[in-house]
Amino acid sequence: MNYITTKKNSKIEDFLKTTKKELNKFFNFEIQEPAVMLLNSREQINSIWEQKTADWLVGGAKILNGTKNGIIFILSPDAFPKYSSHKKEEFWQVLKHEYCHIYFRQITGGSYPLWLNEGLANYLAGQKKNGGNPLDVFSYFDEVGGGIYNVGYYWVEFLIKKFGKKKMVQLIHGLKTEREMTPRLFADIFQNIYGFKFNRRELTIVLNNR
Repeated sequence: MNYITTKKNSKIEDFLKTTKKELNKFFNFEIQEPAVMLLNSREQINSIWEQKTADWLVGGAKILNGTKNGIIFILSPDAFPKYSSHKKEEFWQVLKHEYCHIYFRQITGGSYPLWLNEGLANYLAGQKKNGGNPLDVFSYFDEVGGGIYNVGYYWVEFLIKKFGKKKMVQLIHGLKTEREMTPRLFADIFQNIYGFKFNRRELTIVLNNR
């Protein structure tokens, strides 16, 4: 297939360098700059994902097995309006979103909870999401649904605004564990950092006192 790489794309290379400095500072963590593979069509996305994909899906991030090298697969800017439901100018937000996923994976060693992973990527990429019921968060630990981006964004923004960035970063680093990440383990880590239980009752109380 005719893939394009970032080898001679100075605009993307400059963006990656600038974004790396910003994300290093936020996460208090440094990673290797990822490679970026620009795709030219929906057919190529389907080939990478090995399935037919929805028109909103335009990119993804992976860590190569046995390494710390990240790679981002994303439609080229010119292909955004032609093969997706996104506008061309959204390319940079999506690229930053996928960059954030690599940080999350490198720091935590995993992807869960998915609502936190996706919400954080949306928040840092400036992809503001509205709507949805915040208490649906319990449905999105390891499942992707239509509301995950809205709910995830809501909680990341809420927690940072109310309790500060430092606690959010502590939470993310706290997810690095030899144990399998489960909803119960996450709830324990969350409580140790925020001082209240990650359950429907206590989240409701916090929301009512916001």
